[in-house]
Amino acid sequence: MEIDFWCTEIIRGSGIQEMLEKIDTNISFKTVESDDIDDKKLNLLVFVWETSPKIPYTTHTISDDFINLLSRLQNKNFYFMADFSREAHTRVDDLSLSFLNKLKSNNIDINRLILVKNDSSRIGLHKLKYENFTLNTFFFPHFFLSTYNHLNQYIDKDHIKNTIVPDKNFLCLNRRVYFHKYQMIEELFNRGLLDETRLTWVDNYTPLKMIDLDLAYKLKINGLEFKSIQLEGDVMYGSRLSYHDEFLFTINPDWYYKSKVDIITETMLYEDAIHITEKTYKSIYLGLPFVISATKGHLKNLRDMGFQTFNSVINEDYDNMTGKNKVKHVVDAAIELCKIYNTPEVLEICQFNRELYLNHQFRKEVCKKLFFDKLEEIVKKSHPSSLI
Repeated sequence: MEIDFWCTEIIRGSGIQEMLEKIDTNISFKTVESDDIDDKKLNLLVFVWETSPKIPYTTHTISDDFINLLSRLQNKNFYFMADFSREAHTRVDDLSLSFLNKLKSNNIDINRLILVKNDSSRIGLHKLKYENFTLNTFFFPHFFLSTYNHLNQYIDKDHIKNTIVPDKNFLCLNRRVYFHKYQMIEELFNRGLLDETRLTWVDNYTPLKMIDLDLAYKLKINGLEFKSIQLEGDVMYGSRLSYHDEFLFTINPDWYYKSKVDIITETMLYEDAIHITEKTYKSIYLGLPFVISATKGHLKNLRDMGFQTFNSVINEDYDNMTGKNKVKHVVDAAIELCKIYNTPEVLEICQFNRELYLNHQFRKEVCKKLFFDKLEEIVKKSHPSSLI
């Protein structure tokens, strides 16, 4: 099946386009306003899935120009890939709902729309209930590709981390502290481990009444105004940093190298999705031992991709758990891993993961397996009567 990827001048800036053109130099997106269309191919128009909280706020997708474009293209064997690949949640949003209603009122086939997400528990084409709509969803390994692309631009790949002696047992970086991330901080506090932890708490999304008073006192959190807890050498100070996504991949490697174990608090803990983000891939890139507080199957998914986790040297049963009880077991695992963080077995796993992630052919093969090899499903499943 021959495939052409397309973009439009109406709404540019898709991360999928940027990453596909970097991972494979043979891929070049065409522009629907200027290039010839072959309707015998599978044509994929890729555009940004706009949502109301998007910063800066834009409404290109509900414009008459964009809707009219989709109406014309659906007659030329086009499918429409809405790039939401930095997210994995399924919360309904007013702007995207307005877009879907416009598709319906303009007789644009909803089966030709594919919402692309970063939920690796659902590889290939799946169905999703979205208010009164049933949408096609598709997986794209956004953070797997983008974290490497960004870190590779400014971090010395040959940096020898073992020249730095760790002065803290744990690293626990948190940008937007929702309640599930607060639970990790509270667990570390209850265990008496905060003084052994290099901790950030950039912006607070946990109601102050839910924060333990003794913890609030220790971290100087008052009830009137939250003040960011950040480390020396950050790119910006203050809670406004949590909104500056241009710094999402910016890190101070020394924070990692001066810590024995990274306790990663991923974006999701309670949702029905696996959302592997830059938080996980930063430690892999830098070659640091890690434990991860995330949804069930997060570590297994990493192993399925080809990475190694630390189940050969510590108990990683926490990966099969859910909820607050999981947080306790993650901390147990972090303590266990901290005791052996510099043993040959642990260092070998870290080095294996690092070298694998830095391998361009590996990243290309993962992208092929998880994305390109699944594209035929778009036609087969969304329009079963169609022939490829």
